[in-house]
Amino acid sequence: MMKKVMNCIAVDDDLLSLKILEGLIAKTDLLHFMGSFGNAVEVANLTKKEDIDLIFLDVEMPEMTGLELIKILDKKPQIIIVSSKKKYALDSYNYDVVDYLLKPVKNYARFLQAVQKAYKNFQQLITKGADDYIFIKVDSLLLNFNFNNILWVEAYGDYVKIHTDAKIYTVYSTLKTMEKKLPKDEFFRVHRSYIVRVDKIKNVDQSNSQIKNKVIPISNTYRQSFFERINTL
Repeated sequence: MMKKVMNCIAVDDDLLSLKILEGLIAKTDLLHFMGSFGNAVEVANLTKKEDIDLIFLDVEMPEMTGLELIKILDKKPQIIIVSSKKKYALDSYNYDVVDYLLKPVKNYARFLQAVQKAYKNFQQLITKGADDYIFIKVDSLLLNFNFNNILWVEAYGDYVKIHTDAKIYTVYSTLKTMEKKLPKDEFFRVHRSYIVRVDKIKNVDQSNSQIKNKVIPISNTYRQSFFERINTL
């Protein structure tokens, strides 16, 4: 059955702030509250074991800050920063947080606005989950490829090479056909010979992108639309 609510936790070393958040969460039908935590270290371990969709996260905490926590999470839930200071707002958006709430969070409408942003993303993720793969014919077998495992796709004569962390697969197809099959919100054609998975890109300059140790050219044809695309991420 498809999940209807987001599993969430609150992380803050300020007990009063936690109580306020707990009250707001309790009023919100979109959320299933899984507990409060006084430090980020506990949460780093918890996310490996529990299915958490959303974290309400303070920045300034002992042992590990909220932003440091986001950096080390392997399995990243959505994050709503809750802080008493505006100075972290710009930095936090570099970590793809959903929203930034200033303490004390007493305006329920503003709180709900942030939650609804996260819920919209959540719905898109669970809807996409049903078709996040493609079957590709390799030799005499149809192999199931999860889109997330693909790093880039490269034209190779009458074939394409599909690059993954584990292996390179050579498949009879055209890059144009692959482009139609791959999700447009995850992959982008940067050259007549290359399609890249955007979230796998390590760095970019005006002419090239890099995934792992591979430098992939960005041609003039695709440059403007590519940079318009990544500016929205």
